[in-house]
Amino acid sequence: MERAPGLGRRYGVRMFEVLRNHPEFRRLWYAQLASNTGDWLSRIAVVSLIARLGDRESVLGIGALFGIELALRMLPSAVLGPIAGPLADRLPRRALMVVSDLLRAALVLGCLLVQERGDLPLLYVLLGSQMGVSMFFESARAGALPSTVEPDALHAANALSAATWSAMLTLGAMLGGFLVGPLGIEGLFVLDSATYIVSAYFLLTLHLPPVPIQSEPLRWSAILGLKDLRRGWTHVRNMGQGPAVMAKSFWSPIGGMIVMLSVTASVRFGDGGAGAGAEFDPADAGYAMGILFAARGIGTGLGPILAKRLIGSSDQELQWQISLGFVFGSLGYICFGFMDTLWLAAGAVVFAHMGGSTLWVSSTTLWQKHVQDAFRGRVFACEFFFLTLLFSAFGLASGYLYDHLQSVPSTVWTLSLTILVSGVLWTLLAAKFQRSGAAPAEPALKLETPGAFDPCADGPDAPPLDSALGLHEPLGDCSEVSAPKNG
Repeated sequence: MERAPGLGRRYGVRMFEVLRNHPEFRRLWYAQLASNTGDWLSRIAVVSLIARLGDRESVLGIGALFGIELALRMLPSAVLGPIAGPLADRLPRRALMVVSDLLRAALVLGCLLVQERGDLPLLYVLLGSQMGVSMFFESARAGALPSTVEPDALHAANALSAATWSAMLTLGAMLGGFLVGPLGIEGLFVLDSATYIVSAYFLLTLHLPPVPIQSEPLRWSAILGLKDLRRGWTHVRNMGQGPAVMAKSFWSPIGGMIVMLSVTASVRFGDGGAGAGAEFDPADAGYAMGILFAARGIGTGLGPILAKRLIGSSDQELQWQISLGFVFGSLGYICFGFMDTLWLAAGAVVFAHMGGSTLWVSSTTLWQKHVQDAFRGRVFACEFFFLTLLFSAFGLASGYLYDHLQSVPSTVWTLSLTILVSGVLWTLLAAKFQRSGAAPAEPALKLETPGAFDPCADGPDAPPLDSALGLHEPLGDCSEVSAPKNG
């Protein structure tokens, strides 16, 4: 990989410097830019379609229908994660991403066949299939990204990726909300399919180092028995990164909040602001969903940028950002429960997801700094396995809870308190993990020592897993190349 002179000797890299100085990351970013735009056009199309076809008088209320939608976005990834992670550590990652993009383009076009309530099962099947394929793409992308930048640029690269996801969430959701009327739901699906083709085009020019040679062949018995995920988790524990990998699982009550964004847009703002008794309008509900999801995007874009500037990037500072993320998320959604106007509700969502995205980026950066290249795909799959199960469970539970209570505030406040309790528990777990460490683990991205692991090198062999025993504390911020600090 081509390296920019001097970047490895500086502390911290600005987000847009990483684009200018790392051409392979730039290509990966272009692909993300294209597919993320369509993703959020499609998300608005799907939830608007469910709002239009859903029957509020049926056994499955609108909350349950939205809960199933979220679960089907998450559960296929959990089921296929044990396969996707090991494959991303063994197969060419670029090819895996390109094939995934092409399959997703075809699946999205299949949503054009959904025209009436009886077609909802088909919509759910297509959605679940699309999300399952996405797991292969994301596992390959998570494994590839650290190989496209230098170690001190990793936090900036992750922050830019999160900001891009957030910007495209904002623009895509807002465009979806505005365009669902004039273009129709079908038009949004066609646009999403086209963006996957554009993403595949950019990935065809991406150059990555060969994947590391694995000490053991891929065996289906090991996959079905979750052996590779257990190896990934063992490596995480050896590196002292258990809390970082589990942070998103503790954040999983937010899955219920995402369901409640769709529910709130449908039942509170789906009448165009006409008030109680007004007729439901799918276009108004789609517009409100676009605004609320766009607000989520604004918050997720601002959070990591402000946190990196105001707090920093050392291991200890990243842990602080994770803990604060829980607090911001909980307080933001407590306020959301009080808001009866769309724009005030959107402001509360911005605040809440500033915390959530800070937590997300900080936890990802923390484990990527210490986990070796040979295990990145499996560690990502391990992390995603647990968070998808829990996100899905909270999404389904919140949908059914709303259908039972028929109250947006009561459902939202219950979830907000759950997030706050989860944050306290995570902070206590992280502190206990540090105290129980026997010795600091060497960061995987430390480059100053000759012969040390270099993610930019061609096909480095990982050390045998069973050579590292015991539970270790993280070393510290590997971006401070000259003098790493113990965590």
